[in-house]
Amino acid sequence: MKSVYTTTIVNEARKCGIRVEVLDESLPVFVLKKGRKSVRCFNALTDNVGAASFVMAQNKRAANSFLRQHGISVPAQESFVNFYQAMRFLKKCKTIVVKPSTQWGGKGVSVAIKNQVELKYAIRTAQKYEEDVILEQCVCGEDFRLIFVNYKFVAAIRRRPAVIIGDGRSSVLSLIKRTNRTEYKIDPSHQIPLDVETQRALRQIRMSYGTIPAKGVSVQVRLNSNYHTGGTVNVVTDKIDSQLLVLAKKVVRLVGIPVIGVDFLFDKIRNRYWVIELSPDLAISPPEGYEVARHLIRYLFPSKTRSV
Repeated sequence: MKSVYTTTIVNEARKCGIRVEVLDESLPVFVLKKGRKSVRCFNALTDNVGAASFVMAQNKRAANSFLRQHGISVPAQESFVNFYQAMRFLKKCKTIVVKPSTQWGGKGVSVAIKNQVELKYAIRTAQKYEEDVILEQCVCGEDFRLIFVNYKFVAAIRRRPAVIIGDGRSSVLSLIKRTNRTEYKIDPSHQIPLDVETQRALRQIRMSYGTIPAKGVSVQVRLNSNYHTGGTVNVVTDKIDSQLLVLAKKVVRLVGIPVIGVDFLFDKIRNRYWVIELSPDLAISPPEGYEVARHLIRYLFPSKTRSV
């Protein structure tokens, strides 16, 4: 309950005179109460969302299929059946992403898989989290999340892969550990994993944990851009391409979930975009979280949000 994702919402609610009742300290499940009205929440997910709609949006395979059926641009995708079928898909797409179907925060995700050895490891990694594993065409572009509250666009973020900055003395491993220690004080979930994916990203730029980057040199140490694997987040609400915004609004209406994040990869050079995932239980956190939380509380308690 004491994570930054919950406290961002709870603090905003209390500013507006709304009581908070914690149902279980070990879970981000709580009730917001004002007068006779109460709303049960799980992070930003509330009882206002239908169970079927949530499951469809959260499941990456179901969401991809649903959006494709409605003419939305999404990456090619298959469910993992066996290794022979997975190799066929890899040969067809050249480069793929392997990920669990319902996890979040980059758990079990392997990006830019290009060969048989990488594919075997990626499948094993994803299966540690769940049996339902997705094989997806790897598309390139800038990573954006557009956030909606009450079907209205309220914020957008751009996500980039984790980087470290060389000082001319420290190894990559030391720099990652130092970065993780600093970030842990702010948000314990914002950490660069010391795993095979980080090692693979380093190999692609001919580095290793023992490499000593020159002073001031920026080194990208992950291939994925998830915040929970050390990625950086910048608020770009006023800089979103108009065609992305139009498409995102259409997606939100189709899915029928009032509070949701729509994740895009946008190739500005070729002017191409893909919806890669939906986030119906998005974690509201800094830097965009304060603004989103304000809109969320006003949506849940539209006539009872005067600050106290």
